[in-house]
Amino acid sequence: MKNLLAALLAISIMLTLSFSGCMEKGGEDVIIARTFWAEIYEPDVNISDVSSDGLPGVDIHYSRVGEGKEKAGIGDMIFLCYSIYIKNMEGFDGKAYCIIDGKEVSPFDTDHVYLPASPEESQQIGLPLSISNEAEISPEVVHTFRWPYRFSSYGNHTAEFYVKDTNGTIYGRIERNFSIDYKEQNDNRWGFILAIDPPGNEVVSWKDGAIVFDMLCHKYNFPRQNVIYLSNGCATRDNVLNAMEWMSEHTNSSSKVVFWASGHGGLEINGDDDRELIDGKIELWDGNLYDGDVADFFAASKSMNILSVVDACFSGEFGGPDDLERVFTHFGSQNSMEEEGRVLVTASTTITRAKATDNGGLLTIFMAGALEGIKDRTGTTADSNGDGRISAEEAAFWAIFHCYARPLSGFPELNDCYYGELYLEK
Repeated sequence: MKNLLAALLAISIMLTLSFSGCMEKGGEDVIIARTFWAEIYEPDVNISDVSSDGLPGVDIHYSRVGEGKEKAGIGDMIFLCYSIYIKNMEGFDGKAYCIIDGKEVSPFDTDHVYLPASPEESQQIGLPLSISNEAEISPEVVHTFRWPYRFSSYGNHTAEFYVKDTNGTIYGRIERNFSIDYKEQNDNRWGFILAIDPPGNEVVSWKDGAIVFDMLCHKYNFPRQNVIYLSNGCATRDNVLNAMEWMSEHTNSSSKVVFWASGHGGLEINGDDDRELIDGKIELWDGNLYDGDVADFFAASKSMNILSVVDACFSGEFGGPDDLERVFTHFGSQNSMEEEGRVLVTASTTITRAKATDNGGLLTIFMAGALEGIKDRTGTTADSNGDGRISAEEAAFWAIFHCYARPLSGFPELNDCYYGELYLEK
């Protein structure tokens, strides 16, 4: 009797707690119950004051913030969970599958396509332990599997889950069409974060992404749905350009837009379609993002309140004072990074490399820390005019000064094309 009650309770939980579940009956009272749901995690970041070594400390920990597609934002760290329960049938060795938008998802994600880092390091920062999708499916036991994932766009998606035995027979299939919908916000502030760490060539850009996400969404209370956060496998050229187009359809001249990119940078001859001979680029998971692409995005956004931070080698090409782009755009009709209404910050010149530590890019750590009000060793914050607020320009000056004050910490630049002071508050 106790076993029966436990089994009924398990089935009841599976059918009531998830956002999609079902139960089927086979011959001779065979019961197969299955369900799936999404668990959402977000980073909590603490940047300490500058310590004796000239650097702030950084602590990153992920916390579960909810369930269900209704709460999901673009780029959220999501774990897709699937449970199956069988009764009145023999157990079997099975393998669980998760297929999103036609692509099979790996439960271990060893190349951290969706995880911020390796499975082992991801567990250390608060994310769930990776578990095998192969198991012995026993009767009257709830078997649960999970896969890390991130959605890279709003709109319609498909999901399919099932278990297959060694003979190829499929059990507990769930197929769903669903949408992740954007809801209009009473807040005209927007964030666009890129953080790319190619497997085998990591520069801990995932920490930069987490730092900036936490700063925008938790410190400055940007609406979560207004922040596009594309990292690793989500940061393909197609995904990035599509997300830029989507955001540009929602912004206007009074919008505040923060663009922050971290990863490997480079130079390429005639990389894009502009008149400039040498183009700056950010290496994406698949393809490159060029300075001309970002200039087009800024122009399409129509925003006159843009903070752009590019933490990558040779990033001076993204609007730094030594960027020759303006010379070429002056004689043509192409868009330029250097336009009125923008604060442009880069981690390096057009010919130098950016610097990073195990905690992230130096420019990102100092710049985000400055915007959050951390203090240096003299007890000074970035609030240079003492008005109780820290502008993008004040933060940039403070961050760049502390990079230069620390030997071998790169050559970051500021190009201030904004009239007055740009504040990130609403």
